[in-house]
Amino acid sequence: MMSTDRAATPAKLRRLVGQAEALAAEIAGVRDRFRADPDESTRLAGFRLDDAAGTAARIAHELVATAGDLARVRGRPTCGADWGVCPVHGNTLRASGGRCWCTVLDCGRSWGYDRLGLPCSEPVAFDVRDTEGGGGPMCAGHAKDAQNRIVGAVVTPLDGPGGEESSR
Repeated sequence: MMSTDRAATPAKLRRLVGQAEALAAEIAGVRDRFRADPDESTRLAGFRLDDAAGTAARIAHELVATAGDLARVRGRPTCGADWGVCPVHGNTLRASGGRCWCTVLDCGRSWGYDRLGLPCSEPVAFDVRDTEGGGGPMCAGHAKDAQNRIVGAVVTPLDGPGGEESSR
């Protein structure tokens, strides 16, 4: 049943998770009944049900992950970057298999989701401007990266004592 409300929410996704889990359980029950049937031809006819139950379970898993991503994106502050960074080291992340980690030795930070592939979820801490005045509010990690990569970048703390500027 499709909702007429167009906004995706974590709650709607969790409701779909419940439906997918219930479907997986129902398919597994049907599979068990096929396996228990005394007629070998009937037992063999159910060979696709393991895959079907597994697919429904994978759907539930992907919906859970998507609900978490959506909650992170919707709850994020207004850092202007559309990709994540290490909050301490900046643009040093790598991702694989839905997980993400900082590549700086001794950092040890990792995340159980693809932080690199999602908009930044760190709080805004600096105003970052290039030599032409472009830029905007950014988190500490993105500000550090901009300062390291943009010649003449002006990084101004938003809540810093005295509002000192640092430029490179």
